[in-house]
Amino acid sequence: MELTKIQEKIWDQVKIELADEPVASPDHVERMTAWCQLLGPKMGADMEVLLAGALLHDVGVVINRKNHYTVGRTRAEEILKEVGFPEEKIEAALHVLEAHSRYGGPDPQTTEAKVGQDADALEYIGAIGILRALIRGLNDGSFNGRISDFPEFLQSILAKVEDTFHTKEAEAIGRSRLEYMKIFIERIEKELKSEE
Repeated sequence: MELTKIQEKIWDQVKIELADEPVASPDHVERMTAWCQLLGPKMGADMEVLLAGALLHDVGVVINRKNHYTVGRTRAEEILKEVGFPEEKIEAALHVLEAHSRYGGPDPQTTEAKVGQDADALEYIGAIGILRALIRGLNDGSFNGRISDFPEFLQSILAKVEDTFHTKEAEAIGRSRLEYMKIFIERIEKELKSEE
């Protein structure tokens, strides 16, 4: 992940603040930001805004996981000011943070926020998405740990993302990841029935 000096300062702070976070971990933020770096230029996004918002998108998780997209705003703004991020772009970067989640927050109104939400969704599906769903579900209590209930739990993840992409590029990438999850669910269901 190539970053400017200001982005490196943001990233250094995020790594410290999310160091012990199992779901919104630094490796998740790094992958989500990498997706933004891939998708953003194709959409004509302001990359300075997009990457600052991407790096900070989950900083609120350690404050309040359920409402992290709202409560993270204050801490993110502090970090942006501390590192010398351009004042006139702070609101746009904070909108990327606020609009990244499919569990709440405002709808994405800018290209940068749409790319940010799509990038986060790509982290929510596929093989990585399955692992993150399991960790998140066990951590926040949304999954009870019974394998027989896992197919239904994964179906709820699929429902959150399917047909919700804002960019054609992310949708094309997401299609194969969603397909993988469907195959995985079918396989679990077969194994639960003792079928080959």
